[in-house]
Amino acid sequence: MNKPQFLVLCFVVVALACYLGYRHIVNARALLQEWADANDYKLLHASRAFVMPWGMWFSTSRYQVVYHVAVYDRSVKRIRSAWLRLGTYWTGSMNGDAIEVKWEHEDRTESAHSGDARWP
Repeated sequence: MNKPQFLVLCFVVVALACYLGYRHIVNARALLQEWADANDYKLLHASRAFVMPWGMWFSTSRYQVVYHVAVYDRSVKRIRSAWLRLGTYWTGSMNGDAIEVKWEHEDRTESAHSGDARWP
């Protein structure tokens, strides 16, 4: 393989890696918005968390995306904040059942759809 072919191959590999990373982030944001809409929350603020609570620190894989969010809960008419972990542990695949929620300043922790306790 000569030098121009090698450079083109390197460019294609880097471009593909960038595209896949971008799609992962876009899918995470879309899943976050779908979760808010499904639960009748208005998403006020969402920031990707690189430093997360200890309860999530060792149980989150590098394939999952963690957000710290502030939502307006229309059912109780107040603003609530939570940590959301999106994606499955092994693959990070973004589907509707792959959302776990840890509400701040509340005792209960739940899965986004089933209400099961997930974190101690």
